[in-house]
Amino acid sequence: MEVKKVLTSEQKEFKKLLLKLPKTEIHLHLEGLASVETIWTLMKKNNLQYKNINNKNDLKKKFQITCLEDFLDLFINIIQNSFIKETDIEYLFDDAKAYFIENNIIYSELFFAPTKFIQLGLDFKKIVKILTQGAEKIKKYHNIDMKFLIDVSRSFGVDNAMKNLDLVLANPSSAIIGIGLGGSEQGGPAKAFAKVFEKAILKGLRVVAHAGEDVGPQSIWDSINYLKAERLGHGISAIQDEKLMAYLTEKQIPLEVCPTSNLFTRKYAKTLKEHPIKVFFTRNMDVTVNTDDPTIFSVNLIEEYMNLLTENIFTEKDIIQIIKNGVYATFLPESRKNEIWKNIEAKLPK
Repeated sequence: MEVKKVLTSEQKEFKKLLLKLPKTEIHLHLEGLASVETIWTLMKKNNLQYKNINNKNDLKKKFQITCLEDFLDLFINIIQNSFIKETDIEYLFDDAKAYFIENNIIYSELFFAPTKFIQLGLDFKKIVKILTQGAEKIKKYHNIDMKFLIDVSRSFGVDNAMKNLDLVLANPSSAIIGIGLGGSEQGGPAKAFAKVFEKAILKGLRVVAHAGEDVGPQSIWDSINYLKAERLGHGISAIQDEKLMAYLTEKQIPLEVCPTSNLFTRKYAKTLKEHPIKVFFTRNMDVTVNTDDPTIFSVNLIEEYMNLLTENIFTEKDIIQIIKNGVYATFLPESRKNEIWKNIEAKLPK
């Protein structure tokens, strides 16, 4: 990773302002908030052993990923494998609370991928209860709202995705507002999951999809045309298709851009200067900024914004507009969006 720049006095002041502003985040994986402390605690609690991890420092080194392969190994083989009981998920809410408070995030829509947990023998009904109670507790004591999008996952096939949807429908919760399609785009083309998303929409769920993160713009087109996705996770391969960028501008379909995450995958950009986010913004596409997996990528939301500022990708005014985009791209009622934005405006310099 690049060495962090020394901030100018003006940049320091802007960072202070960012900390004061209430914010939203809409592309964030709950498991991607797991701290080293949480996973080490679960390893000890559940008597788990992983190759080349003999102490907390070894685990900490495992979290210092440098490529996509490192990420997948950490996320799938260590983080998700550490949750042996449904109650283990409760630890993630302490990590989430700390992250939200640190970044002054007052509302977030988080992905939760149940497939691996179900394969490990966890009961989905109990998982939903813990997600619901965890969100209610954070709302009660910290006035922070969390809503979940269940990742039905393209990585385990269409039948598994439909089973995940059916589990969501059979266990309704005020904390769960919709489904998302995550996992490997290479092995799970969006159009294969059309019936899953059609059923979800008919049942009143919100629908989003990871698209254009690791494959070309056709994945984005298919997510729009076959899945009727209301938002697109990443969407960066749209840079290869002029017609698609024009369409996204016209329809104002929000893009959940995760700059640091995109640099780790190294598919369409290896530096922020190469990242298409500025092109998207200049073309008036509905750009939002998110972290994806903060702990794994060693970045938080404030840092994402500050990196875009210090690399001269965006001005302070641009970043405020992107924060506004992030408010209005949520699935909140319009009245609540307006209320949040008014609270932000009130804290901006006159």
